Amino acid sequence: MVGMQEVLRSLAELGPTGIARFAESLDPEWIEEALEATGTASVRYRKFPANYVVWLVLGMALFADRSIIEVVDHPGLTLPGVKSLSKGAVPQARYRVGADPMRWLF
Repeated sequence: MVGMQEVLRSLAELGPTGIARFAESLDPEWIEEALEATGTASVRYRKFPANYVVWLVLGMALFADRSIIEVVDHPGLTLPGVKSLSKGAVPQARYRVGADPMRWLF
């Protein structure tokens, strides 16, 4: 059985095409279901809501050779109108969401 680590490594080796195919195959509703099932869905307005945090964690796995800030600065990872996040926002958001949504999702 192929583990998630191997799948992510293979996708990263395929470059943007493989990553785009992965993103297209991951229904955003699944992420919302994972967040709701684990009680970590964003209830109030945030610059970095929980569903974006899940995408960040996936991006960090796919782009392990890049800094977290480079991954965060990827277009579409923050809400429209938010130009940037503070460096402290990323670890706080990861801690707030936790690992349970990722366990549920995968």
